[in-house]
Amino acid sequence: MNHAGARALQRVDEYEEKFVSRPHLELVEEPPPVGERRTVRISGQPTPARPRRRASSGRVMAAPDRLALYAVLLGLFLVFMAVITASS
Repeated sequence: MNHAGARALQRVDEYEEKFVSRPHLELVEEPPPVGERRTVRISGQPTPARPRRRASSGRVMAAPDRLALYAVLLGLFLVFMAVITASS
């Protein structure tokens, strides 16, 4: 195997060790002092957190042109309703 292939396999192994494998629990073998609990060491990476959804206010601010369109359509609807319901 060439040098580049060996490095690629090493990177895959490092990636799996960091992100894919489950955390390793290791019980410390030192005897606990009387009346205290034993210590557990957790190593490794947990699964990555899912990205959070954006807040609804952020979505409204991200599309001000759509908000302006709704305002114009509401204004036209109100003018239309005023013309229809006006008595001559």
